[in-house]
Parts: sequence; C-alpha cells; structure tokens
Amino acid sequence: MRFPTHAVARAVIVAIAAMTVAPAQSLSAQARTIRSDTLTPRVRDSLIAVAMADTLETVRRPASRIATSRQTLAVRPTFRRYRVGQINATEQGVSARFASRVGRTVFRIDVTPISYLGDTSTASNKPQVAFSGASPVNAKFDVAVRSADTLRVFAQSSSFPGTLRPQDAQAVGAVGTSTIDLDAALLGVAARFGTRYVLTQPIGASGVSLSLRGAVEYEPKPSGTAVVSWRGTTVRGGVGINRVHVNTTLGASVEMTRSFTDSLGGRNLFPGGGAVTVEARAMRLLGHDGGGLIAFNGFYARPINLQRPDVPTRIIPVGDFAGGTFSAAMPLLSLTLLPVLTVLHESSTSESTSRGTTTTRQGKGQTANASLGLLIPLGRHLSLTPEAGSTFGSVGLKTADRSALRTNSTSFSDAISGRWFSIELSMIY
Repeated sequence: MRFPTHAVARAVIVAIAAMTVAPAQSLSAQARTIRSDTLTPRVRDSLIAVAMADTLETVRRPASRIATSRQTLAVRPTFRRYRVGQINATEQGVSARFASRVGRTVFRIDVTPISYLGDTSTASNKPQVAFSGASPVNAKFDVAVRSADTLRVFAQSSSFPGTLRPQDAQAVGAVGTSTIDLDAALLGVAARFGTRYVLTQPIGASGVSLSLRGAVEYEPKPSGTAVVSWRGTTVRGGVGINRVHVNTTLGASVEMTRSFTDSLGGRNLFPGGGAVTVEARAMRLLGHDGGGLIAFNGFYARPINLQRPDVPTRIIPVGDFAGGTFSAAMPLLSLTLLPVLTVLHESSTSESTSRGTTTTRQGKGQTANASLGLLIPLGRHLSLTPEAGSTFGSVGLKTADRSALRTNSTSFSDAISGRWFSIELSMIY
C-alpha cells in the first residue's frame, strides 16, 4: 500500500475552507469543536497508517449559532509530476465530493477520475505505461445517536477498473512509496461496506472527553486473475481523548486494526495483517474573532502480522510510517493564506527464504513537502482555492542474499523530487 504526502494538508485546508466561507459568528463555534482528519480516506482506510478521524463532536454546540442544514459541493482538479531516481511519473485527477448535513445526520459521497503515465524501467529507452480509471465511489452516512456518539454506515464500489494489469502495477511500483502522493493508488481496489460506532463520554466540565470506537468492514472476494487490493474482513478498535477549551483543541488516540485475507495466489496488493497507530493533534484559533488558526497533526503507525510486506506497487517493503504536518490559515484582507509543511518517514525490513537462500530487504524513505494555498471567496456561497506544492526527499533499499556458500549484497538510493498544482471550487449553501 502507498500513502499520500499532502493528505494531511488537504484535510486541514478543507476544514479551514469550510469555516472561512461561513458567517463570522459561526466560525468560532465550528473551529472549537472540529477534529481535523489527519489523513485522507485512502490513508485512513489502509492498515498501515490509520488515522483516528470521524464526525463526532466532543462538546454540544449551541444550536442557535450553527446552521441545522448545510450542503457542500467541491470539485478539485490536481496535476502531479514526480521523479524518483531516473523514473518519471505524471498524473491528473479530478476529485468530486458532496456532503450534506441535516440536523444530526451527515451524508458524504466522493469519486476521483484518474489518468496516469509512468516509466517502468531505468533503462535508456524507459518504456512508459499509460492508463486511466476512477476511484471507488465512496458513500458514508453518519448519525449522532446521542449528543456526541456517532453511528456510521458506509459503502464503496470497486474502482474502475477494479483490477490492475501487471504492467500498470509495475509503473506505479517504480515510484511507489508511502511518502509520495499519487491518486493511482485508488485504482485496483475491491468493493467494501461496513459500520462503525463511536462512544464519547465527557469527563467533568473542563471540555475533556474520552471516546471508544469499533468498526467492522467487509470486502467480497474478487474473482479473476488480475492484480487487485483486497482486505477481506477487517476489524478496528480504538480509544481517544480530547480537550476543547475556548480557542484551543487538543487530542490523542490509539487504534488497532486486523484484516483476515489471503494472497489470492500472489495477485493481492494488500500486505495482510494489521497495524497499531498513535495520533496526536492540536489546533488553536488566532485573533480576537478566531479568523485565523494554526494546527499540528502527527502520527506513528507500526504494521503487525504482515504476510506480504513486499508489494508489487512499492519500491521498498511495507514498514513503520510516521509523519507530522504544520498548517495555518492566515487572513489577508478578504483572502486567506494556507501554508502547509509536511514531513514523512518510512522504514522497513522484510525477509524471505527460497531454495536455501535467505533474502533480507531493508528500506528507508523520507520526504519534506511544502505547499501554499489561497482561499478566495466568490460571494456568499462560493470559494476558489488554488494551491501549489513541491516535494523532495530520498528512498533507498539494501538487499542481501545469504546462502550456506556466500552472501551477495546490492543497494540503491534515489532522490525524490516532485511538484503539484490543484484548484478547488467549493459551494456551500
């Protein structure tokens, strides 16, 4: 599995955008209760970097200050270009999402058409592979059972197409690390549905709350012989603590996941097993009217019981994954600057034995990602958010083959560089 570099930034920016175009009176109330998603759904739903993100509210909000009904429609074209060593990859994606909040319920649906072009070899001729498709159609329905408890029912289709050709997987794997953001990771994914419940209990009157959560997800077993990511049945459980006080929100959580699946005869891109993830987050409003904010999100994820750490769509084996993001919203006249800095690190080790030879692979990768967005209100209900960013870092792998007679070692270390641009049009009504 692979993970995006700018996912944290996007989640924070989306939250900031929704607040900025809202009336000033409701801005402060919303920001005091928001719990920013640490990662986007494709990272949150993976077993390597699960973020504790949900729709629950840690305190009861004054009904007179928050609208009981709100709909959001957003379209976000994104253009990316990466270079890992001598390998190039470019892609275009157009994410579309709709969210509707009515009283105690929230409904969301999203999909992303994708076009990808990538090298498959470091040789001089650099054969390229081009393919396109669309992410799964994701639908989520949340209802507040009590003042802060939430019940979620969700479903997603398979991606379009639902499988990858071997050459497509090879093209993605030529640049595939957890620290590079590519929408192509949304292709070759099986259908899924499930449910989750979050129980929240206030502790005293100081804005502290404790949350417990559990979830069950099921993916029907895909047929055919092509490459696919399939997780079978997954169970999740976690605990979190949050504190909301005036203009500051703090939170921390721990979650464990476990999936029950198999290799599908070697064509399953999901590495199996599960993960333990620890997350911390903080947000503080700035200014007397709460018009600006700064936020931090950090996480550390450790895989457990992996059956297949060497995945075809990755340069290095699946391993420990950690990262942190600093973001801000800085009012500038009628506009809002959105600077974001993200640092990600991954390290991994895998071992396999075949015909008397034991192969050990030790991988490591890291990236730093900086971006700047500008939220431009276009009237009461519309906003436009252009955003540009760059990525730099490295990824490397050491391989040792040991037998009774000799040991052979090879290694590589490649530089990572990239840039991306997006522009989002949002309508809130």
